[in-house]
Amino acid sequence: MKRFLLVATLVLTAIPAAAQTDSRYCWVDVIVGGFGREKVVTRCRVAGEIVDYANESRVPGRLYPAVGTAGNGTCWYWRSAATGWVFITRNADGTAIFAYDPDTDPGGPLIVDVTYPVCTSEPTPGEPDILLAWDLANQYVHVEPDPDLNPRVPWGWTGAETHLRVVPPPPFSDSLVDPLGQVLEVNGRVIGVTITWGDGAVSSFSEGEFSQLSGYPNGLARHIYEVKTCSPPGSTPRCHPTLSSYPLSVDYIWEVSWRADTAPFEPLAIPNTSTSVAYPVREIIAVLDVRP
Repeated sequence: MKRFLLVATLVLTAIPAAAQTDSRYCWVDVIVGGFGREKVVTRCRVAGEIVDYANESRVPGRLYPAVGTAGNGTCWYWRSAATGWVFITRNADGTAIFAYDPDTDPGGPLIVDVTYPVCTSEPTPGEPDILLAWDLANQYVHVEPDPDLNPRVPWGWTGAETHLRVVPPPPFSDSLVDPLGQVLEVNGRVIGVTITWGDGAVSSFSEGEFSQLSGYPNGLARHIYEVKTCSPPGSTPRCHPTLSSYPLSVDYIWEVSWRADTAPFEPLAIPNTSTSVAYPVREIIAVLDVRP
């Protein structure tokens, strides 16, 4: 059963003792002791080594619930680092109902899910939902701009318009089911294209103008370079003093949001995707032809 809770005070089981160690995590295990007797211990991996404690109250440091997978499927375990997971109910048999606080705000909404057992073998830590959403979004937003220039590289011309054509990817929407059975939804789109021409000029285009980034001859993205580039820079009086080519770049500006189940959509910070082109520019000089 899934529902939303507003929790005013967050209470975590804490074990006061040694300083917190981010590498410590613990699970319940059964070992065979003297005379073949089995006993339940809290087994922890601490800085790469496995250490057994008689029970969880003997484990030094502050522990937080976390969720992962092990031999018994999806399960919960203890972690010394803050994880965002909190108990709603913990049962005597080790099962528990959890909530996840995506922004660690004690007064914020907590997403509650089904009951899961305690891990009885070493777990593989599970990702928080926001990281799962990030991974899903990155299947789409890795697309980089692929600009087409006219005049084409290897060079442009001073005093003549350079036209740029680019086709931003379409909006996307996708979903997955996380280890706790929640449906994660992610959607996003390119909301802007920025062209940095390399000579100090910048052109920005909104989503409604994308269809007009059609390149030569009628596209909106166009620019006139006034100074030619040379190699080495400044080798003649009319050359650009510091550049052998203009560092032209095109950026896609993304707007991406995600949610778990019926929660409100929240923004997902996705950096721009960018492509850079070294664009040398030459000049055309008119020469009087005095031939008859």
